[in-house]
Amino acid sequence: MGKHSKNNNDRAFFSYHERRAAAYGRHSSGMLGGHNNATGNFVDTGWGTSMRTLDKDAMKDMDACSLSLHPCVEPVITPQGVIYDKAVVFQYILDRKKELEIALKAWEVQQANEASDSASAQAAAQEARIDEFVARQEGLSQTDLSERLPKKGAVAASMGRSLLDADKGTHAADTSFWVPQLTPEAKIVLSKPDMTVRCPTTNQPLRLKQLYPANFTDVEDSASADLRAKKANERYICPLTKKNLSNINPAAVLRPSGTVISVAAVDRIIKKDMLDPFTEPPTQLRDKDIIRLRVDGTGFSARTDESHLRVGSTQAVGRF
Repeated sequence: MGKHSKNNNDRAFFSYHERRAAAYGRHSSGMLGGHNNATGNFVDTGWGTSMRTLDKDAMKDMDACSLSLHPCVEPVITPQGVIYDKAVVFQYILDRKKELEIALKAWEVQQANEASDSASAQAAAQEARIDEFVARQEGLSQTDLSERLPKKGAVAASMGRSLLDADKGTHAADTSFWVPQLTPEAKIVLSKPDMTVRCPTTNQPLRLKQLYPANFTDVEDSASADLRAKKANERYICPLTKKNLSNINPAAVLRPSGTVISVAAVDRIIKKDMLDPFTEPPTQLRDKDIIRLRVDGTGFSARTDESHLRVGSTQAVGRF
């Protein structure tokens, strides 16, 4: 029997090689008793972190609105670096406020109905206690008392009382679910909505006063009419370094002037004196006045955020 303890996969923990094999799934791993297949079914049956490659077409351009995904006509930026088209984000805020008002009214109606039902239940319980007290004082039987009840609820009340008397346990209502008074209901409970309009990208509060303009510098040899028809890396340049701005060369916004410059210019020039050279006179900058634009990436793993490539993570459970 000692030899059986040295069999493959007979340990109380996952070894390094077993974790590597389990990452590709049981059906495609020979170590776990499966076989290699052409499709490599590791998403459905594998453990560990699954990664997926996103193409460049799935990446949003640097100057594209985060709602419409089209190049911004009048770009504005949030303190978290999310860029929106001014007209699109204003319409989103108005529509979102209307949705929240409708949700709030539905919640208020639900609260009023619950209060009304509770008051009705308390009144019915009080009336039942009064009738029972009167019956005891007059010496009436249970049959005489049931005759005083309305005909509509007489049968249900008698059935429910007899069933509950027969089953004194805590699960009496569960075992007598066919009684009209004990029929379970799948109620839709609404929670009070949060009336704060939030950014759909970062889930942070989205306020009009915190939408700052972003002024891009057009390339010198392009007309404004066909600017948005050009490629993303040929539309705008950094006014300091004269290099094109794109997802490869990310940009930042100086909040006092709204000028969009490259991150390289911020590190090499702006952070030395912390002054905004595009205002007259130059404005002293703080760290929060330099807002870096959020970019999706280029499609290559070296320049793409890991969270955009992560599909899911599943951990193996040890045997005890």
